[in-house]
Amino acid sequence: MSRRTLAEKYKSAHISRVTYVSTLNQDIDYAIEQRKMLMLYDKINGKRVNVTPKLVEEEIYALDKVRLLHNFTVNELKELTSQRSVDSISNSRKSMSLLRGKSSTRLGMGVKVSLDDIVQAIGSKYVITKESGDKSREDLLPKPRARKLPFIKVVLRKTAEIFLFEQNSCTVAKGSEEAELVEQDNRVYEYLTAGRGKIRRRSEAETQTKDIFKITRTVNTTVKKNTESATYVSFFEMFDTYQKLLQLTSPTLTKEPSLMAINFNTGKFGKIVDNPKFSYAAMVLERILASNYYQDGQRRYRNMVVPSKMDKVAHYRYTLNLLYRLMEPTFEIGKGAKNRKAVSAISFCYGNGDLVAVGYGFYSHSAKVTVSSGNVCIWSMKNPHNPERTYAYHVPVTAVEFSPFLPFLIAVGLYDGSVKVLNITKPHGLPLAISQRNVLLSSEPVTAIQWSRGPHNESTEIDPFLVLTRDGKVAKFRIIPSPYLLGMRQMELNRIVGNPEGLQKQSVNITMQGKYESNRHPCGLNLVLHPFESDLYFILTDEGCIQKCSLNHTHSYLEALKVHEGSVNHMDFSPWSPKLFLTCGNDWTIRIWLEGIFQPLITLCSRFAPVHCAMWSRTHSTVIIAINRETIDIWDLRRNILMPVSSQHVDRSFQTLGKLSLCGRSLAVGNERGNLLMFSFEDMPFQPYAQYKELEKAIYKAIETSPTLINELKNIGYFGYGKKKNKNF
Repeated sequence: MSRRTLAEKYKSAHISRVTYVSTLNQDIDYAIEQRKMLMLYDKINGKRVNVTPKLVEEEIYALDKVRLLHNFTVNELKELTSQRSVDSISNSRKSMSLLRGKSSTRLGMGVKVSLDDIVQAIGSKYVITKESGDKSREDLLPKPRARKLPFIKVVLRKTAEIFLFEQNSCTVAKGSEEAELVEQDNRVYEYLTAGRGKIRRRSEAETQTKDIFKITRTVNTTVKKNTESATYVSFFEMFDTYQKLLQLTSPTLTKEPSLMAINFNTGKFGKIVDNPKFSYAAMVLERILASNYYQDGQRRYRNMVVPSKMDKVAHYRYTLNLLYRLMEPTFEIGKGAKNRKAVSAISFCYGNGDLVAVGYGFYSHSAKVTVSSGNVCIWSMKNPHNPERTYAYHVPVTAVEFSPFLPFLIAVGLYDGSVKVLNITKPHGLPLAISQRNVLLSSEPVTAIQWSRGPHNESTEIDPFLVLTRDGKVAKFRIIPSPYLLGMRQMELNRIVGNPEGLQKQSVNITMQGKYESNRHPCGLNLVLHPFESDLYFILTDEGCIQKCSLNHTHSYLEALKVHEGSVNHMDFSPWSPKLFLTCGNDWTIRIWLEGIFQPLITLCSRFAPVHCAMWSRTHSTVIIAINRETIDIWDLRRNILMPVSSQHVDRSFQTLGKLSLCGRSLAVGNERGNLLMFSFEDMPFQPYAQYKELEKAIYKAIETSPTLINELKNIGYFGYGKKKNKNF
């Protein structure tokens, strides 16, 4: 049965309209019938294998049907059409030759072939042959050969913008130089819209805009006029005025003694001062008077004015706002000579966040001014002008720590190695108990004190505390019904032999036979308790190592970790993880560590100066506060690990150390002048809902260039508090 071509079908198009889709479907159905008569072979491992694809029985799109027949190349199609034995194939290929043209070829009734159809229809890596039984036709077909799809390059270019008409709204004063240009622009607009120029094709469109409420002139205020007025005062009037003032003040100065000349320690005044009721009344009165001046700072410290998400403007600048300055009291030494003392220790009361204990002594051994005595002052945020308790000692104070279990007890460490426990509820200032020399057998300064939770055998037993001295000795003291503390030797540090875990020393050619230290015991610089295990504590040494010790094992450490090239000054655990901690030292760096991984996850360094103190923020899991000699740096691991997001010079005097308040929204910083500066964090980002998730995400982002750290961190898994389901909090 002969088949008509597309041209013959379209000759009678003016009589009955034939759609392109119906015609194309008929051609596809006929091509599929012819396709069933064909077989496809390929040579695999030297054998002739039938690779004819099976026909799809389901209904598919017409364009996909056409693509099934595009397995012929143009040259093979010419060879096949030259043979009489494949006339039926040539007839079916005539309808497909229209799809082999250029992208601008039209099919039938003005239908264009898309560029995707041309790309997908060109070339094939298979050839079509007849069945192996028909040898006469098999010799006529070309030899099979592989074909690759050609490369078609399509370049898209952006045309230039065409402005048909543009007119900007402008209002100028009439009679000015710009007025003539504006009037000419108005005439052109009128010609195009209402004049002869409107006879052109145009279209109108409507749009809805927001209502703009304008203020009328009656609402505006009147202009305020400023005038200057002069007055004249003669010398005679000024002379008479000062003479009257002298007449009023001279009897008072001559007949009545001044308040500064009164000796409060003798006579009736001395008895009044020594009266506890008078001291308490004076303290309450000072609090009332101080609230008039320090009210704004006190409200901010109490978190009565806290930035909220409902604020109209929020700036993420990580700034510090000075609330008030706790000035160093006047300490009398000898015959009244005043000596400047640096802030050497800070501790907030765990039972009342308004109380802070400050130890005064000297912080740096290279200080120009040395002191021979020390003091401890108990400050209240209700009265930032004067301390409410003052204790004096003959040696400088080096450590101060409130008890977290009995908040009215405070342990004080002195420069001569002695320890005293005070009860701040007693105004007389006598110690509750003192240490004995035969416990530590050391005269080195006390560098750190930490109260620990001990096993209670009796309900009245008071928890013990650990004391670390500079020569590397640790003692455990307990308060008993005695004027002396019950103490025992807990630990004595020895220098580490070999290479500990952590930072590895760089290979250096050493010509000496060996290296010998002048002292067998390293210096103990700080003592930190484990946040989760009550019997574990860490000792920071000048070797750059952290020694992990236990209260159940004496005279030996459990582990040692090399964290810095110089001395380790401070260590702080993250509030959202008992395994994640940071260290800072004299090698100018802050390093973040995770228990179980013996190399730092993140190293922060921005200044060539030792870092005295570094702490995790109590309100933001990714924020770190670092204090060095001159500045206070704030780091945010989510934003940048190369530079701090904020760095501020807060005072001319050098800074010694800092301490976060119990709520974590305020920071107390001491300096070498003896002043304690209380700051509040302003312009901070809002706290994330999932603090642990943000911390974990920031750490993974910081170590994404280290596959080894990523694998070790994944092996550890969840490193937060509690179970994994509660890690958001």
